[in-house]
Amino acid sequence: MLLGALYAVLRGQDDDWDLKNYHLYSPWALLHGRLALDLAPAGMQSFFNPLPDLPYFLLGMGPLRHLPHLLAGVQGLWYGGLVFVLLQIAIRLSGVRERPFGAIDLLAVLIGATGTMVMSQAGRSSNEVPLALLILLGLYLLLPLCGSAPVSKPVRRVLLAGFLCGLAVGLKPTAMVYPPALGFALLVALDARASTWRMAPIYAVGALLGFMLVYGWWGWQLYRLTGNPVFPMFNELFHSNWGPAVSDTDRLFMPRDLGQWLFYPFYWIKMNHGVVTEQNSADGRYALEMLSVIVLVVTSWLTRSHPLAGARVMRLLVAFVVVGYVLWLGLFSILRYAVPLEVLSGLLLMMALQALPASKQADGTSRRWPTRLMAGLLVLLFVFGRYPGWGRGPYASMTFDVHPPTIERNSLVLVVGQPAAYVIPFLADAQTSQYIGLTWFNRQARGYRPDALVRERIAGHHGTIYALLRNDAGVDLDLLQQFLPGAQMSNCEPVQSSLELDRNEKDESNGLRICQVKRG
Repeated sequence: MLLGALYAVLRGQDDDWDLKNYHLYSPWALLHGRLALDLAPAGMQSFFNPLPDLPYFLLGMGPLRHLPHLLAGVQGLWYGGLVFVLLQIAIRLSGVRERPFGAIDLLAVLIGATGTMVMSQAGRSSNEVPLALLILLGLYLLLPLCGSAPVSKPVRRVLLAGFLCGLAVGLKPTAMVYPPALGFALLVALDARASTWRMAPIYAVGALLGFMLVYGWWGWQLYRLTGNPVFPMFNELFHSNWGPAVSDTDRLFMPRDLGQWLFYPFYWIKMNHGVVTEQNSADGRYALEMLSVIVLVVTSWLTRSHPLAGARVMRLLVAFVVVGYVLWLGLFSILRYAVPLEVLSGLLLMMALQALPASKQADGTSRRWPTRLMAGLLVLLFVFGRYPGWGRGPYASMTFDVHPPTIERNSLVLVVGQPAAYVIPFLADAQTSQYIGLTWFNRQARGYRPDALVRERIAGHHGTIYALLRNDAGVDLDLLQQFLPGAQMSNCEPVQSSLELDRNEKDESNGLRICQVKRG
């Protein structure tokens, strides 16, 4: 965990797009009860559960306000914890498979722990790593059920595994593909016996309890406001009058043809941009993982009459990865949501190599070539992998060194475009003003309830109106003219922010400023 903290500190200050859009605004809005007062200043993300962002916000605005390195280190503990749990899974896996933990197991852990997504997410406020940690803890709890030795209190294990997976989904719905994948994998691993089927509702109850604990309160607030407890997601099911009947899941990185649908991981081996993630990336782990699954399925079928030790745990991991991948592929196809699959790639690769007949000598002992091959692959994957940056900047004297110009109390601030909502918590007397986003979300909501509310609030506001925007506001700036025809901006003042600097201290604010808006 300390190594995870150190790595996160060396990565630099997190200042990526999501942080500047909603990871700081959302917890501030939660603490000040802004859900119904503001109108989506962070766009669609204004309606996401703010709970996972609360610790980072409270630490950065409170006790670690002047200790940015320490805050980055604290955030990096999640990565260290994930690697620790992965190591424990490998140790437990070797025990269930009735073989000693050795160098090849450690190499398998290192291959998974050095994946491009998990390493690039370390120390970020995106929360992908904490979610993966919860999912892997659930997997860890279920491993002993796949061994030959009797397990004490199996019901408690299944209940807790479901609870941890439910927590992950409640904190961020992008983890929703993993609880059903793990539940199905348990049924496959234990041959779907009658006793196993009795475990299924226990697992489901645990997942529901975890989900309701961290999301139920927020879902109720969204339902009261919009009529959709997961708004704006899956509105084709809830038909809220706040938006059209669409799912609103990001489909930008979905497979584009049959070849990608069938062999998508092989498209990520070489450097690519915009194929399966937002930034430049390259990683061969997923392709090796797909090949490993094929090898394990084939060898399992060939040896079905005399299954090897650990056959059930092999089925657990393969089924979890396959079902998780298929659900992920059909719903998101965004690579940073696949961290739980990425970190298991090394373990599946190790099991596939060990399942090959050529890995055994005549006396049944293991040959050395699988270990050497794993070591070589680890080096190649690391050297030829392309690790996204996700927005990192230099540390300032304060964690969030943001200084916007002063605005009048009881103002109306139009947040034109994204990302800019992070400035709101740093405005003097911010809680006295109202904030309205003018983004693609408004264009999508044309003719629905938010559209009417924006017009009502602008028309009914008799104080000063400001606009928070950048130079590339473009189409979003046209929305300002639609809601305020003939409006003009004056007295523009820049927002001074350390979060707008890249690692070389180059200003990337793109003219981030606050202007006074004069009605036409």
